[in-house]
Formats: sequence, C-alpha cells, structure tokens
Amino acid sequence: MKRRTFFKFTTISVIALSSKISIAKTIEKNTLVVLDEIYEILFPKTSTMPSAKEFNAINYLLENINHKSFLDYDKNLIIQGTKDFISNFPDFLNLSKKEKKELIYSIVNTNDYAQTWISKLLTFGIEALFSDPIYGGNTSQVGWNSINHNIGYPRAKKRYGQKL
Repeated sequence: MKRRTFFKFTTISVIALSSKISIAKTIEKNTLVVLDEIYEILFPKTSTMPSAKEFNAINYLLENINHKSFLDYDKNLIIQGTKDFISNFPDFLNLSKKEKKELIYSIVNTNDYAQTWISKLLTFGIEALFSDPIYGGNTSQVGWNSINHNIGYPRAKKRYGQKL
C-alpha cells in the first residue's frame, strides 16, 4: 500500500469514528455490493462450510444494523469503513478473486483501522453463520448443518426478546 493511501485511509477513519453523525437507515447499493464481495473473501465456500452468500451474511447485517441494540460505533465503523475502502480502492470490484483477497489481507496487516473494520465484519459474519435463522442469517440452517449442530429448543419465536 502506498504511504499516501495509508495516511488518507487512517485520517478519514479518525474523523469518521470521532464524529457523532447518526447513520441513515439505508445503505447505498454500491456499499452493499462491496460488502458482499468482501464477505465472499472472508467466508468462501469450502467442502464443509457454506459461503457468505449461502448463509446470507448481507441480509443478516441489514436486518440487524438498524435495531436499537446495534451499537452506533459498530454502525459507523461498518458503513464508514466500507465507504473509506471504496474511496481508497475504487477498482476493487474489477479485481480478480485472488487480487481482492491479497488486497484485503494487505490492508489488514498494515492498517489498524482496516483491521478493526474487517474484525467487526468477521464478527457479524460469524453471527450470521450460526445465529437462529429468525435473525436473517443462517439461511435454511446451512451454518448449523455444516457443523452438525443439534438445535436447542425452545427456539426463538420472535426477535430480540419481544413478548409473545
């Protein structure tokens, strides 16, 4: 990564994370496309595990990011981090899968902000993979099935502690 790009990425992140701007309820389509591609790099399909698309990582994130229990810090980090990533790497979607993977690993290894951003995406990706499908991820229980998980009962009937 060029030194100038590194400083730009870091400076933007400090400003974004220190601001108290509330996040809009919608995320731009371009941001979602980039997040979807990043999730496919972080959670690729293997012989035993489903890909991010298969367990619906983006849907899980969208269905949960605006809930009152979702921390504003996490919203800011995910949305602004993705915007910063797009502005610093506008050709990301045109790269090969291997180049995308190398780019992500490169910025994670050289930039604390990028490392925190990717770490947060991983956290919510793992939640999407293994949470109850009622929350928007783990479509058709593919995450549970991939590890032969025995489902606990009773299962949630409503989200986030709503009264039945």
